[in-house]
Amino acid sequence: MQQIPRWELFERSLKSGRAYDNPFLEVELEAVFTSGRHRVRVDGFYDGEEDGCPVWRVRFAPPEQGTWRYTTTSNDPDLDGQNGELSCTEPVSGGPLVVNPQFGNWFFRADGRPQLIVNEGWYPHPANGRFFSHEDVDYQQPSEQDMKDYFRILSGYGVNMVIDIAQLYARQSTITDTSFRWPWAVVDAAANRIDKDRFNLAYYQRMDRVMRAARDNGMFFALELLYDNSVVRPREWSHHPLNTANGGWLAGNEHGTGWDVMFDCDNAVHVAYTARCLRYTIARLAPYWNVLWSIGSENGNLIRLPHELLPHALFPAEKAAAWYNHWGDFIGRTDPYGRLRTYGDAGKQPLMVTTTYNNVIVTQDPRDYRKNDPDAYYQAMNDFGEHFWRYGRPVVIGEMTAGTGGHYDMERRLYWIGFVSGYMMGRADRHFAPVVDGKLLESEKFNVAGDPPIYADLKRMADFILGQDIPFWRMRPADELLDSSGSMVYCLAARDEVYLLYFVHGGQVSLSVPQSEYTWFCPSSGKIRETGSVAAGTASFTAPDGEDWVLLLRC
Repeated sequence: MQQIPRWELFERSLKSGRAYDNPFLEVELEAVFTSGRHRVRVDGFYDGEEDGCPVWRVRFAPPEQGTWRYTTTSNDPDLDGQNGELSCTEPVSGGPLVVNPQFGNWFFRADGRPQLIVNEGWYPHPANGRFFSHEDVDYQQPSEQDMKDYFRILSGYGVNMVIDIAQLYARQSTITDTSFRWPWAVVDAAANRIDKDRFNLAYYQRMDRVMRAARDNGMFFALELLYDNSVVRPREWSHHPLNTANGGWLAGNEHGTGWDVMFDCDNAVHVAYTARCLRYTIARLAPYWNVLWSIGSENGNLIRLPHELLPHALFPAEKAAAWYNHWGDFIGRTDPYGRLRTYGDAGKQPLMVTTTYNNVIVTQDPRDYRKNDPDAYYQAMNDFGEHFWRYGRPVVIGEMTAGTGGHYDMERRLYWIGFVSGYMMGRADRHFAPVVDGKLLESEKFNVAGDPPIYADLKRMADFILGQDIPFWRMRPADELLDSSGSMVYCLAARDEVYLLYFVHGGQVSLSVPQSEYTWFCPSSGKIRETGSVAAGTASFTAPDGEDWVLLLRC
């Protein structure tokens, strides 16, 4: 009997001796796995040919230890009634990310342990610039090796989350890599044409390998499933796979965009094609414990698009919300494992989707600050945390829209502000190839020797939080406890137990605490400067100098 650790992937391949014109459409396959009172139904999926025969696969990630038995059901007699069993053994990982009902603002693992997230943000961020050769809109999309190199480099610094944004953009004039896009079979790469009735096996087989590479590097991968604001730009709609001009099934409008047809739950053809793609994707990729579903990455931008992009009127947010709610429900009912789901919002605005389907918030940083005023930016990002904390779910930044690339001391401060404000920060908005020849292209763009220093800062940050056993999951933003006398100092606390204060650039603060042990930590060097104790009462703390500092207080 095959042994599979809990939460890891089991796969059974099934071959048919029958020939089909389109096996994606003509064959149905499912399997039911049972263990005691547990019952899990999964879809099978067609995956090409092996030894001259069409092959389907059934994947399963056992959620509980014990013996699991399964039976297949199919309209193909060769695939129907296949039985087997497996033994689910002790886990070799903490399992998928989950939301803890008691501490809903932080990530946990399925084994019950809290998970500190060190987030990179959106990847791969396609090019759209003109001032650097690798920013050209038609620059080659990241290869499979580029993505693996990217994971390898980042995981070496403890980064453990990336958020896919590959489907958001359709800016390229041609498809430069048919294994990168699209999910549907490409019939003419030069013309961006697809076959809407067949899936792109090269794309999905590559995605299998990429997801495994991310998993093996300890990285969670939020996979983008649906399109969003790319449909409102004429250039992107002209290259969009769903456009009938490119072989898709949506005709668009007289303005050369597709915004009014994309978010239409009443279009039965549109709903059927979308459901088919989602079911296939979930069947293949849901068994990976490191996957999250990103149900569109920037849909929040649809609320505030300018009139020239939406000639008839401002976009009706209710229509988009209904569309995403529909698919949030569909994914939740189709995914047998309940992987976390998120809708991409944008900035400090009300959530477009507030239902429980949106159990993780991925957004951009707020736009209500002066980009040339770092202190205003820092304060805005602290306010951002207070704004989103009330939703009671983890919040992750997809990108810093301020474009801080190259300003690494500023980025380090933003990551610390994000953490003590109750959310996970993300990197700057980088519209250029992330990896070239196994190296981060950012280093070349900003003339950095070696890897960008922000990654070493992030590792020092995570090492301190984990090394000091800070119970961050029981802490919440608590700036109201501080008397900072005008200094920019922010606080995350479990009151009367532990306090974590971040001094953006030195300063002094007072707060009332029980008798406590204190530690001064330097985020830029990773060194502890001083330790000591204070008596119960109102204590005053002054940072060692005007740089950024972390103060840990244990009561």
